[in-house]
Amino acid sequence: MKIALLRHGPTEWNAAGRIQGHTDIPLSDAGLAKMSGLRLPFAHPRLFASPLLRARQTVEALGLGEAVLDARLMEQNWGAWEGLTRDEIFSRDGSDAFEKAGSKDGEAFRPGGGESTGELHARVAAFLTDVAQGDGDAVAIAHLGVLRAAYTLATGWNMATPMPADLDVSKILLLTLEANGAARIAHLNLDFSARTD
Repeated sequence: MKIALLRHGPTEWNAAGRIQGHTDIPLSDAGLAKMSGLRLPFAHPRLFASPLLRARQTVEALGLGEAVLDARLMEQNWGAWEGLTRDEIFSRDGSDAFEKAGSKDGEAFRPGGGESTGELHARVAAFLTDVAQGDGDAVAIAHLGVLRAAYTLATGWNMATPMPADLDVSKILLLTLEANGAARIAHLNLDFSARTD
């Protein structure tokens, strides 16, 4: 089976470079307009979404219908880092803050008392395993961290390094799932279709 993962539309905090995490920020007016002009280029027999507002608004703007809300699709909990910019985090916690947070060798590190990368990977892997047991392909509306985690599970990328240039999180990440939830890349950077109605 296949699952398409896509990130929610833009928010004001995205535009300002602020870490959102579990902070429940809505889509910006520009984000709503952008997502309302797009459609998925395929059918979606099963639909899942993060329960955070920005993901639910993206489901609605894309005209996808009712989604099963699953907390495992929520963004990584960044704890005390939420609301801060990268520069503010570097100034507070050092220039290697994100390397420590993303490193597969340091998966117990919880940035600002939040959630570790290991915990994020575990919940995304559990979600993929459960989805693989169901019938039909699926779509999941999620967050940057979830797409990065899914990409990591499919490729073995070390999240401590800069995000791979071939991963465009403004597009659709399409994975093939084995029955046990093991993921591999089916298509990177699949384009949305323009709305025609």
